[in-house]
Amino acid sequence: MTPRLAPPPHDVKPPTTPGYTEYAPSQTLRPFVECFWTRELALPSARKARPGAPEVHRVLPDGCIDVVLSFSGRTDEPESAMVVGTMTKALVLNAAESPECFVGVRFRPAKAAAFLSLPASEITDLHVSLDDVWRDAADVRAALAVGSDAVARVCAFDRVLTSRLTPRAGDGQPDVDEAVRRIIEAGGSLGITRLAPALGVSRQHLARRFAQLVGVSPKVFARVVRLGRVIERARAVATDEPVNWSTLALELGYYDQSHLVDEFREMTGVTPTVWRSG
Repeated sequence: MTPRLAPPPHDVKPPTTPGYTEYAPSQTLRPFVECFWTRELALPSARKARPGAPEVHRVLPDGCIDVVLSFSGRTDEPESAMVVGTMTKALVLNAAESPECFVGVRFRPAKAAAFLSLPASEITDLHVSLDDVWRDAADVRAALAVGSDAVARVCAFDRVLTSRLTPRAGDGQPDVDEAVRRIIEAGGSLGITRLAPALGVSRQHLARRFAQLVGVSPKVFARVVRLGRVIERARAVATDEPVNWSTLALELGYYDQSHLVDEFREMTGVTPTVWRSG
């Protein structure tokens, strides 16, 4: 499994996050998993020795559900395992109190249902213990006690998820899959009122299916996708050059710059200017 380095698409801290690595899943999991990822943090003593280091880490909504394992230097087994539901607002973490290493899996939108036996809407904007979702979570944590090597942990996680797949995993959701594809392809700038009729279903049906599989409504999912495009485009601008937020807003389907700023602040907790200057 070959790692690929990239800034996390939902990380508010531009332009890159040191210590973050993404890994492609095995062929079997690719229809369901966007990527595995790891994040190595400085040891607590090193963080305290850097008074200028940021204390807050913001994670942006990205339309996905993650399972996140945290490790410390005391044991090979994860000290915690959490399911992070689809987010509609930023998750703010205290970097000074974070574990030394995170290992996670980011499911594709609507695809976590193959592994989680509960509606996605029940964990929207929540992070819950894996013990509350998988009865054998203790066995899963034991299976991931493979030493401190990040790649070994990712490979073990890949094996765990592969073993949980059923032959019919992912069947019966072509309506949501197609809606997700169209929204992403349009960068979130898609007339949601016309989406359901174009798929041959009612708006109520599509809303129910999105709540069950994605965790948010099609409209909210489109807003999250569009926010991701804003982040992507802003990161492509050199750090010593200004971002033309007004032009960016119009190009990405917002009414105007104020509309972009309002939605950005609502979902991230900060304005685009504050985010970029951080």
